[in-house]
Amino acid sequence: MRKFRLINGQGGSFDLNRKDSFLHDIKGFGYEDATQYEQIGRDFYPLEEIFSQGKMEGKILFGGKKPYETYRVFARFVRSTPLTLIYQPDEIFRVPVRIASLGKAELSSGGVAMVCEIVFAAQGLYYKSVNRYSNTLSIGGKIYPYTYDYAYSDVSYNSVEIESDSYEDSPCKITIQGPCINPVWKHYVNNVLYETGAYMGTVSADHKLVIDTTKLPYSITERGAGDDIVADRYQLCDFTTERFFHLQHGANRISVSHEGINTLNVIVEGRISYETV
Repeated sequence: MRKFRLINGQGGSFDLNRKDSFLHDIKGFGYEDATQYEQIGRDFYPLEEIFSQGKMEGKILFGGKKPYETYRVFARFVRSTPLTLIYQPDEIFRVPVRIASLGKAELSSGGVAMVCEIVFAAQGLYYKSVNRYSNTLSIGGKIYPYTYDYAYSDVSYNSVEIESDSYEDSPCKITIQGPCINPVWKHYVNNVLYETGAYMGTVSADHKLVIDTTKLPYSITERGAGDDIVADRYQLCDFTTERFFHLQHGANRISVSHEGINTLNVIVEGRISYETV
């Protein structure tokens, strides 16, 4: 059975498969093409390939002993933005959303439930989260694995690989853990160099450099151990390089080098994007 869940801006979770808050009669989980064309003779040539903003609709049955109270709790919950709708037909997918409309109905079914219409406005494409970690450490000429809740890399240290079955540009967040000096990050697609980035500066052992295209605006920041932002490092990057990466269809390899002698620990958190799931 498919499952739905909402995550709000405070990290709270609201289950939409409960008996007292059940989302049903859903539609709009496909996509609509909004590409503009130019007609030349009898042929039409696409000018820009884009999608229309997705709108997912459904009805929520608020039931149980206190349907009005459950409705009010939900209405307050969704006001804490941003919202992420988690959709699990078989695999787990996510999509950033806003509540475009939330209806309010009267009690029915003998006064024990009410059915309210809801519309989710998509703020991006559906995506599947994929995390990779170059979990290696060089000691005495040998490489030992750390134990982390990330999939082991199929490549050597300083480098990770992510396979993408999507034809959409997929954002990612690259974390380079210090210490490092003048790091350079490179993106290979199917073993061909696709784009690069570089930062002129030093990151201390207890800090990390984060290159993030999963949120707007894109950012390059130095962060502390608690993920607090220490400084914006965008202006210290090499503007002759692309700097910001998006995963492409096929085999993506992201490698990081620097001018120091230590190996680097690199985390890549990808969001494989899809027009529909």
